[in-house]
Amino acid sequence: MTGLFARLIGRGRPDAETVAAQVAAAIARVPGVVDEQVGYNHLQYSAGALSGVVDLDAAVTFDDVLRAAHAALVEQLGDDADRVVVYLSGRTADGHAVEPDAFGLPQRPTGTDLRRRYA
Repeated sequence: MTGLFARLIGRGRPDAETVAAQVAAAIARVPGVVDEQVGYNHLQYSAGALSGVVDLDAAVTFDDVLRAAHAALVEQLGDDADRVVVYLSGRTADGHAVEPDAFGLPQRPTGTDLRRRYA
């Protein structure tokens, strides 16, 4: 039980470590992910910030990483996932950076941006 419904019955939102662990696990399951370092922080005036670097086999894998991260955020935060700001980037084996804007997203997308792309 997550998101608004959980808060209404008194459970509140999950702690930042739980959110980070669930998102990291979802990202790690994406084929082509070599390694991930993901962090999540609750923010006072928005749902939170997801940050980190994901090592990839190929740049195109980062699109799947963003999809998996968004799904995990929704699972953990419900509708509050729309207000998360995503500071994730990817890195290929040859050291090239992969950013969300390579897939038509803003440089630092929100959960709303991800929902629009992956819904």
